[in-house]
Parts: sequence; structure tokens; C-alpha cells
Amino acid sequence: MAYKDGGTFTTYCDKPYTRQVYKLNTITGESVIIEDYEILRATWHHYKEDLVSVEVLDAPGQGF
Repeated sequence: MAYKDGGTFTTYCDKPYTRQVYKLNTITGESVIIEDYEILRATWHHYKEDLVSVEVLDAPGQGF
């Protein structure tokens, strides 16, 4: 996954990202909630020119 400034995203843990929900923010101010990390990655890659940021949210019912 690449950042808009040309840097690349590197994972720091090889465990599955299954305990979060992600909020994908667009340049138009809209947001999309995505519950699967791999779908988030694919969406970011495909629409990266129209996206601003990703917020990591706690998944409901996880009880951290």
C-alpha cells in the first residue's frame, strides 16, 4: 500500500487484522466503514486518488 507522498505502508505484525473496523475518508468529505482489512487495502489501492485517510476504529463487542 502506498501513501500519497510516495512512501509505502509496511505492516509491523504478521497476525491477521481482525479486531478493527476502518473508516475510509474521501476527498469529498464522505466516509465508508469497512470491516475487512484486505478489502480496505484493495479499496485504497484502487481509489487512492480520491481518498484522504483511514481511521482505525475498535470493532464493536471486542471489549479491549
